[in-house]
Amino acid sequence: MPEATTAILPVRDFNGMTRLESVLTSAERAALIHELCERSAEAVLRTDLQAVVVSSSPDVLRWADSRGLGSLPDSGQGLSRSVQDTVASLGGSPWIVLHTDLPNVTPNSLTLIAELATRRPVLVPSHDGGTNVIASSGSFPFSYGRGSFHRHFAAVPEAAIVSNVNLSIDIDGPLQLAVFPDLVEGVGSHHGIEYL
Repeated sequence: MPEATTAILPVRDFNGMTRLESVLTSAERAALIHELCERSAEAVLRTDLQAVVVSSSPDVLRWADSRGLGSLPDSGQGLSRSVQDTVASLGGSPWIVLHTDLPNVTPNSLTLIAELATRRPVLVPSHDGGTNVIASSGSFPFSYGRGSFHRHFAAVPEAAIVSNVNLSIDIDGPLQLAVFPDLVEGVGSHHGIEYL
């Protein structure tokens, strides 16, 4: 019987997305982050993946527990270290690190990544050179931050690079948010975002 794959969802807190300050208030950004986390949680819960939310925020950890997701406290030493520690705690089992700012994430897209990662590591780049999803087994040289995809691929050149509309698109700023009118409506904002 194959080992269960764990979806690791790192969430700093429900207050953030400062690149959207020009179009969303702090309350609207919090509502947006919560909605995106809900989408990720729902996608994971509709698969056979195990799930663990990693955060230093008590609010996020309470939310994870309320959704039936596992949770681990973040050490507060940065995203790369946090994810690395979580992967180490899995003892070599397969995993997927899934960022929670992906509005199109689906159960099927996660299942496909998990299946591919049984054969080789998987990297899903973002539009701006980041890394939205990483999947593998055992340790991995995590190096998040600007341009992380190129560092990850250079360190693990045997990785499969997957471009997937459900996983490659993230909400990184007003330009990406403007493509998703349902998210704008959901947080009750029209600040600077118009649809013609």
